[in-house]
Amino acid sequence: MEILNKFGRFMRLIVRLKGGTDAEGTIKNITKNVKLRGVNVWMMVCSATLTCIGLDVNSTAVIIGGMLISPLMSPILGVGLGVAIQDRRLLINALKSFGLATFLSLLTGFLYFFISPLGDATTEINARVTPTFLDVGVAFFGGVAGIVAGSRRDKTNAIPGVAIATALMPPICVAGFGLAKMSSTVFLGAFYLYFINSFFISLATYLISVMLRLPKREQIDDEQYTNVKRFIIGFAIIVTIPSALIFYDVLDKLRFDKGVKNFVSTEVRTDNRRPIQTEVVDSTDPKTLKIYTVGLAVSDEEKRNLEDKLSKYGIGGLQLKLVQLNVSPDEFERLTSDVQTNLSNKLNLLQNVEDDQKKTIEVLKAQIVDIKDNSQPDKSFLNDVKWLFPEIADVIWQEATTDTPEHTSNQFKTLAVAFKEGVEPTTKNLIESRIVRLAQSRFADMRFNVVEKTELPRQEVEKIVSQEQINANTNQPQQP
Repeated sequence: MEILNKFGRFMRLIVRLKGGTDAEGTIKNITKNVKLRGVNVWMMVCSATLTCIGLDVNSTAVIIGGMLISPLMSPILGVGLGVAIQDRRLLINALKSFGLATFLSLLTGFLYFFISPLGDATTEINARVTPTFLDVGVAFFGGVAGIVAGSRRDKTNAIPGVAIATALMPPICVAGFGLAKMSSTVFLGAFYLYFINSFFISLATYLISVMLRLPKREQIDDEQYTNVKRFIIGFAIIVTIPSALIFYDVLDKLRFDKGVKNFVSTEVRTDNRRPIQTEVVDSTDPKTLKIYTVGLAVSDEEKRNLEDKLSKYGIGGLQLKLVQLNVSPDEFERLTSDVQTNLSNKLNLLQNVEDDQKKTIEVLKAQIVDIKDNSQPDKSFLNDVKWLFPEIADVIWQEATTDTPEHTSNQFKTLAVAFKEGVEPTTKNLIESRIVRLAQSRFADMRFNVVEKTELPRQEVEKIVSQEQINANTNQPQQP
């Protein structure tokens, strides 16, 4: 028991914060730097501009430079300190300065990315649109380090590290990028990251200031103090929930990617087969896991066994597609890195070509139908035949055939005719011969034949043209 007591006293001595605390100096220093005026405004605009340039050119060093000169940390510390020591004036000034700093940074980011000739979403930009629960931890412990370092009589060099770790400036500049590109997803994600960073730095400042028992400027009763604590706790929980949900989605995606990787390396890879590229196609339903392999081909039975093992790795429900390349593993090993890169690019190109071919086939099918419908002679000829010969009930073109081999260059067109009841055979023969002569006079480059049908299928292409067209052509044809 005595050992535990000694260990407890030893730990309290190690983690003790009060020793070396400059309470009045801390309050005075933060209060003095809270107001955003003059030089601080210029530093804020320069910091935002540098950060925007770093984000635009994907330069981490430039982004860090922009964060180091940012005066944004002081108003955020002032908010937490103002609540902790119950200084209403400090709290109001800190909130005003924080709002002005946010507006200036957002405006600078918007203007920069609006006129930037680059303006693409770089890796640094994309890294700040999906805040997670881990960002809450970064902001909180960064705030703890900031207020602890700022409260010492002997100042340390921790403040620059805090500015880099908490990364306040990049998220608000990315929010400006989202506004400039009219992307609500980028704007909301980046602004939410900026907000949780600011809030949890202030929360850490509040908690450490309470622990240090910094002198209060005003006294409030216990009921008001309890309400303030409840509000802070409730608001912190509400702010944290979205980041926890996003963090869960990130973990779920990481588990999925890990399952795919383990499946490919354990089940697909063998001594005689090597997977060289894996991709998940989200556009299909269900999603497709496409694996490109070299070496021994996968049999149908082996593929079925692989599909049954997908659920074992937490990726059940995926459709498995294996693409076999005609290259042995040894040959693939001998390929240079440039060739491998070109091969991967060609695989992607082939996939795009395959998709384009499918679309082209559908278009060509539709065009073939149109060409087939329009490849027959003038369809108005059918209406003329029915107008000239009232004895005919219906007439259509049949499929074209070719003549004997020695006349394959001449195409035969067959006209199927259905006569009305009561028409004499001699009259039918006379009408058929007249139709042939009429067709040959109109279409000199084709040969024609007329056959009699008792019943004819009615197709859309043989519908009678409108009455206006018939009337317009009434005086055109003449009986031969």
